[in-house]
Amino acid sequence: MENTFKNIPFLRITVAFATGIFLASIFTITSTILIYPAVGLCAFSILIHKRYKFYLSPVFGGMTFILLVLFGAITYQQYNHLPPPETKGLMAATVLETPQEKTSTYKSLLLLHSVKSGDTLIGTREKVLVYFEKAEDIKQLKPGSQIIFEQSPEPIENRGNPYEFDYKKYLEKKHIFRQVYLQTGNWHLTGYGNYTPLLRAETIRDKLLKIYRDQEIGAQETEILSALTLGYKRELDRETKRVFSSAGAMHVLAVSGLHVGIIFFAFSFCFGFLQKRRIGKFIYVVLSISFLWGYALITGLSPSVLRACTMFSLIIIAGNINRRANIYNTLAASAFLLLLVNPNNLFEVGFQLSYMAVFGIVFLQPRIAGLWTIKNKVGLFFWNLISVSIAAQIATFPLSAYYFNQFPTYFLLSNIVVIPAAMLLIPLGLGLLAFSKIPLLSTSIAFVVKWIIKGVYFLLSSIESFPHSTPDVVLHVPELLFVLVMLFSIFLFLNSHRAVFLKSALSFAVVLAAFILFSAYKQINRREIIVLNSQEQVTCFIYANKMYVISADTLSVDDYNYSSVQDIKRQKRITNTIFLTSESTFNDALLFLDKGLVVFEGKKVLMEQQSKPATNTVSPDIIISSKTAYTFETISEDCCVIRYYRDRKNSSSETKHHILSAQGAFTTTW
Repeated sequence: MENTFKNIPFLRITVAFATGIFLASIFTITSTILIYPAVGLCAFSILIHKRYKFYLSPVFGGMTFILLVLFGAITYQQYNHLPPPETKGLMAATVLETPQEKTSTYKSLLLLHSVKSGDTLIGTREKVLVYFEKAEDIKQLKPGSQIIFEQSPEPIENRGNPYEFDYKKYLEKKHIFRQVYLQTGNWHLTGYGNYTPLLRAETIRDKLLKIYRDQEIGAQETEILSALTLGYKRELDRETKRVFSSAGAMHVLAVSGLHVGIIFFAFSFCFGFLQKRRIGKFIYVVLSISFLWGYALITGLSPSVLRACTMFSLIIIAGNINRRANIYNTLAASAFLLLLVNPNNLFEVGFQLSYMAVFGIVFLQPRIAGLWTIKNKVGLFFWNLISVSIAAQIATFPLSAYYFNQFPTYFLLSNIVVIPAAMLLIPLGLGLLAFSKIPLLSTSIAFVVKWIIKGVYFLLSSIESFPHSTPDVVLHVPELLFVLVMLFSIFLFLNSHRAVFLKSALSFAVVLAAFILFSAYKQINRREIIVLNSQEQVTCFIYANKMYVISADTLSVDDYNYSSVQDIKRQKRITNTIFLTSESTFNDALLFLDKGLVVFEGKKVLMEQQSKPATNTVSPDIIISSKTAYTFETISEDCCVIRYYRDRKNSSSETKHHILSAQGAFTTTW
């Protein structure tokens, strides 16, 4: 890609640095061990540089690349230090987020900074997830408030269900390893505060959110406006997220380059006159960069906002010192700076999607837009909007399919609606904050904002209800790699027009199709039983692409267990799912169910204890035990008893035991 990517040294630097981070996340090597080869390579590179000759340039380049890889690995290891040892005593912590109301608790985040154990005061710095019991005292807690408590935090664990979101690993990348539940009376405010710039930004955002809530534009409208302008998505309800996601418009609710770009152009429109004079240029640069990063602070410093603000900052500086900015070099430089500050950004979905989307827009959009010449300004605006949407969707499709397992079929139609609406709502939302003290003006703006959001939500709901709006598209890791290499080969072909890259893309497409067919072939005769880690009995019986789900009670769409079942269905590409309850009677060619006794492909599973006659006549292979003691006359040595909690009475028997709460979901295949 030599013609397109000239003079972009940061691309090679960033690739090497990111490679080191990725390798360090896989292999557990201490930074101390990595420092020695890094120092040796550095000394060797300096020696080569002093006695530089042309034939040594590949050696020097290779050494520099390896040095950057080691630098990335060391940075990752230093950043991801182990959590402090578990301590007990009186703990002092700072509230980092305004407590968010849940069904039965309030959720927030604490920064634990000291522990008093006996007469010893231990300093620490650990983020802890906290759940408060519902009480009026919670309203006193603000970002920066300090509290004391004695309840020891516990490690965060996943449920261990197949294909579930790895919440534990997600929090570990944010340096959150433990959680604590605090009942009323077990914690106390100290009366002191700890106000860092981030906490002050969180406080400012709370005040701005209060302005939105006071306008009475509607609960749902306030949630959408808060996410759109201030990046506050904690109060978005599940239905709103589902509608935006299914319609392919969820990216609008995540503050990103689109939002930062609108903010920047609004700022330039108001203060662009400063660039007419030499001293004015300096003032413009300082003000614009300060404004952008102030906005980033208030919106929570998400990876997409950090990327956008870093890029705009570099472009602003380059433009005002008369340097022409290479967009690819700027993109790579911003990625390097963000990874240098926080190497865990590499594993953030938002970070990956953000850079893939921008790269797709920069590389593909001009090529797509050039396919059709439109002279009408209105038509050109919408054609550019369509071409940007297509370019971003092509570039992000592999990661979107891998992480979210779906594809928004009508994303073009959605973007034609939401992007122009966002271009109106963001300035209007900021105007509503600026003029909230002027009654008539603020009321007028609030009225316009309310009905724009209502109209957008109505249109997205209509689009989401179209047939096949979000078909399941699942990519496993090998398939993801094939698709990425295939996509990269197509990019290389578009840039160089060399047939070898097109042949490479077609070859990988054939390999991908063969891999998918082979996976489907392996699934044909696969039989599997999965008992979910849940207090309510939920068991999945899978044969080929058909699944029977038997639960104690009917599963609702909002139930966590239903989501777990859907994860299994998508990942195994199951096309036929039958939901049953353990009390029902069912019989077909694969499964027999009667009074809690299931016979499935030669396996006998006892799910309920009401069926005493069945236990007397059948020797089960699996017993999913209820709270009451199980009774049976015959049991094979290979029988496995599955419980949610350990039962002391029967845990010492000769039968095998699987404790769901401790060992996660139970799975058996044959």
